[in-house]
Amino acid sequence: MSLNSFFASLLPKEDRFFPKFKQMSAKMVEGADLFTEFVATDDHDKRVELYTKIKAVETECDHLVVDIYDIAGDSFVIPFDREDVHQLCGDMDDVMDYINDASKRILLYNPKTRPEKALHMAEIILEGAKAIDAVCGELKTMTKHPAMAQEQCAKLHDLEHEGDDVYDNFVKELFESDMDTKELIKSKEIMQSMESATDMANHVGKTLLIIIAKYA
Repeated sequence: MSLNSFFASLLPKEDRFFPKFKQMSAKMVEGADLFTEFVATDDHDKRVELYTKIKAVETECDHLVVDIYDIAGDSFVIPFDREDVHQLCGDMDDVMDYINDASKRILLYNPKTRPEKALHMAEIILEGAKAIDAVCGELKTMTKHPAMAQEQCAKLHDLEHEGDDVYDNFVKELFESDMDTKELIKSKEIMQSMESATDMANHVGKTLLIIIAKYA
């Protein structure tokens, strides 16, 4: 390694680091938007087409995770602790994983009726993805100017509670219905996976707040 290369390796890879997180959050919004469209349609062929796109986005997010880990691994100095980088990256990836999982369950289970509250839950997931994307656009400066990031993290917290309420009411109505047992299980597992996506989005918010507190 040349002397110039050695000193370059000591510097934060901000020119690659922050854009990768922004790419990942943008992909999350894309996936959540596709998922909302997926939930809204009853056309099986359309769902197959949309699921293929959602799965492709999930795979792209997996590749971005590897890229971010590589950048963190080959840099002597990075903007945040490696454990914070790994936590934030993993949490964001998990959101997309749950989106993919919920769409896959709908496609495989093929329930006779779509849960009425499923579209509401999908919209909550999309709003959470947009909040995360907004923060990732300010990731480089959020520790010095945290107000916007804190506002979006508070929104993620509120969205998670809204998702909990939607899921709890759904389960209550589900077990009060006379739905066939197999259909009941299908609907519950689909909604549970969607609710997990809102939980994980809030976890992203908590991780961001920890980073702000550590570096402000």
